[in-house]
This record gives sequence, structure tokens and C-alpha cells, in this order.
Amino acid sequence: MRCLPLLRLVPLMLQALLWIADLQVSSVASPLHDFGRHVEEEMEDSDNTSRRYIRNYQLYSRSSRKHLQIFGKRVDALGEDGSENAEVIVETDTFGSRVRIKGASSGFYLCMNARGKLIGKRRGKSRTCLWKELIDENKWTAFESVEFPGWNVAFNRRGRPRKAPMIKRGKETQFMKRLLPRDKVKLTNKPEFDFSHLTTQMHHRRRHSQHTTFYQ
Repeated sequence: MRCLPLLRLVPLMLQALLWIADLQVSSVASPLHDFGRHVEEEMEDSDNTSRRYIRNYQLYSRSSRKHLQIFGKRVDALGEDGSENAEVIVETDTFGSRVRIKGASSGFYLCMNARGKLIGKRRGKSRTCLWKELIDENKWTAFESVEFPGWNVAFNRRGRPRKAPMIKRGKETQFMKRLLPRDKVKLTNKPEFDFSHLTTQMHHRRRHSQHTTFYQ
């Protein structure tokens, strides 16, 4: 059997090396080895195994200078500080920053329809009622729709909701989380430590008793 000429063997060897290199690259780039991508995918899925983390507070609109309110299907940002309708319940949905926002008084969830309009729904299990918390550079919080990326909760100066497709991230989409008045009272009335000061006579008595016990 005649051997193949050396010139014919070189291209075959190069093809074999390229094939091995492609296998190595594909194995490194697989999802199993990309931990960052794995974490992102996990954070996008709803967490149905852990207990929901629930917080009660107010959402102060930077644009209207009032608070978010959810009256059934109607939504505005005209709530006064401490009013019943200004209290919202925020429920976590994932290990990341996805939440659901519900009016404590009405029981309706803050949602967004396909036209980018804010509405209230009695049931908030759909993706249209899911929001991603985003922290701006100036520490204000924005809420971006999970179902419609790039669309945010927004209100004008009069406290009326703006249609999301017409709004960019800015003053109208910025909110501040504020404590409820009852929670402020709890923090104010928190008891302080009461330090007791021993008199000189009591201090000498204690030292004397310890000294006597040591030599008994």
C-alpha cells in the first residue's frame, strides 16, 4: 500500500486541528459553563418555592410630588402622605428585583396593558403586573414592565398616568420609597438603652466582695 504524499497529509492534519479547536470552544461557551448567564436566567423565572417577601410603604412620585394610588381599575399619583389609599403592598416575585405592587386599601394590582396604559387588576398573576425595580444614579427608583421591556410606570405633574411608549426614563418615571406614618412613630418611640451608673460606695463594696471571695 503506497503512503500518501506529505503535501496531501498536511491539509488533513489542519482540518483535524480545527475540528478539535471548535469542540473546545463550544464546550466552554455552553450554558453549563456560563454561570453568569445561568444566574440571569434563574432571576427571570418566578420563584415558586420560597416564601414571598412583602413590604408595606408609600411610593412618592417625583413628578407629581404626591403618592401612587390604586383605586380599582383607576390609577393616579395624587395620594397624600399617610392617606389610606397611598399605602401599597410590594410582593417579591423572584430572587432578583421583580415585584408586584398592590393597593393596600383596594386590593388591586398595578398593571400595564398592551397600549402602555397603567390599569388596576384584581388578580396580579400575569406578566403585565410584574415590574422590575431599577435604581437610577440619583437614587430614585423606576419600575420597568417585565412584559413590555423599556416601558416604565410614569405620571405627569398633575398625577395622571402617562402612556409608556411616549415616555423615556426621567423625572416622570422616578419614585421614592417612603415609610408609612405608623412606622415612623415606631422608630421615633424606640426605647433607648438605659445605662446605670454605680456610685463610688457601691463600686468599692463590689470590689471588696470579689477580693474576699478570692482568698477564701
